Amino acid sequence: MAEAGRTATPPPLPPWAPTLTARERRLAHGTETTLYAATFAVPVTGLALVLSGDDDLLGVHVAAQIALYAALAVHVGPVLKHRLINRDRLRGRML
Repeated sequence: MAEAGRTATPPPLPPWAPTLTARERRLAHGTETTLYAATFAVPVTGLALVLSGDDDLLGVHVAAQIALYAALAVHVGPVLKHRLINRDRLRGRML
């Protein structure tokens, strides 16, 4: 029986699709990191903007939103390519 508070080791990720190049792997990792950071930054800067009542943070908030949408586009584009053109079942790794 596991001790209370201990977490189980998550299962290993499936292997990368063999059709992915090293550049595509780096791009996927970079966009995922940007997506996580922007997903955190957008609501935090929005909340700070509302609470401060000042427009000084508006540029930071808009920049975070632009980063989020740009990273989403950069991430979804290659995913669609691998799903529709390469048909290499890369989606199974993501889910």
